[in-house]
Amino acid sequence: MLLGRRGPLKSGAEADVYPKKCGECGGRMAQSFEAISVDLRGETITVVGIDHGRCSQCGEAYLDLEATERLQQDAVRQLREARGLLTPAEIRDLRTSLGLSQARFEKLLGTGPKTVVRWEKGTVFQSVTADKLMRLLLAKPELATLVSDSNPKTAKMKTHRTQARQATKRPGAPAKQRRQAS
Repeated sequence: MLLGRRGPLKSGAEADVYPKKCGECGGRMAQSFEAISVDLRGETITVVGIDHGRCSQCGEAYLDLEATERLQQDAVRQLREARGLLTPAEIRDLRTSLGLSQARFEKLLGTGPKTVVRWEKGTVFQSVTADKLMRLLLAKPELATLVSDSNPKTAKMKTHRTQARQATKRPGAPAKQRRQAS
């Protein structure tokens, strides 16, 4: 499938490699490896070496699905490196060192579903805040218990509430104890 500014063009056997005419201006298309600029989180990233079709008149670029995925991953990698963020391999290594599945790691970090999958594949990159939290977990893995749902303080609060509820339900408990529990 080929993608232009207006979306899918042709698929599989229908497409030669790129359309012969530009969908924007009707100009002639040619194979190109020229740099392509991508806007990513408010920054323009230039990626070179991606095989694509380019209009000789207006400059419109056409990419197949594989080239589009490579363009996205290369742009994400460049921006991640420029910001000094953890790499997909470093994130995966951290998660496995903590003994967590991707879903449990997402819960620990407070991210949405499939976020860690995307970080580990390199299709998107983490925020600076998430990166800092992961670096803290790298340096001090024991901090995972403080940021998880089962942290000691929360567990202690739940235990206190449970004891209080049980005291109010016990008919033989002294009135003073029942009042304090409620």
